Amino acid sequence: MDAVGARAVPAVNVTPGELVRSARKEQRLTLAQLGAVTGYSAAQVSRYERGVSPLTDVVVLRRFADALGIAPQALGLTPQPDVRHGRVIGPTAAYPRLPGPSTATTLRDALCVGNG
Repeated sequence: MDAVGARAVPAVNVTPGELVRSARKEQRLTLAQLGAVTGYSAAQVSRYERGVSPLTDVVVLRRFADALGIAPQALGLTPQPDVRHGRVIGPTAAYPRLPGPSTATTLRDALCVGNG
């Protein structure tokens, strides 16, 4: 499973179905065994692998990625979001620190008010 998980980016002309087939064969799983894990028939898994049925649905891709330990990015997916206490935790960034008022701006304002 490590060899499959380490394959983050597929070769240029490798389809998702070919990647699934390669990972399945590396793990010595039959079509029926992979189908049982993912909830599809052996015939449907074969159709996905051969490209007869397009392997484009995010839910289907996620099932194969999870079942075979394929990096989500290899199938064009993003990693699962981090969920804590029932809420999705998104990326965070520090709030920018805004500069305080400078003495030049304050002095300018004071001079402008005095001249006006």
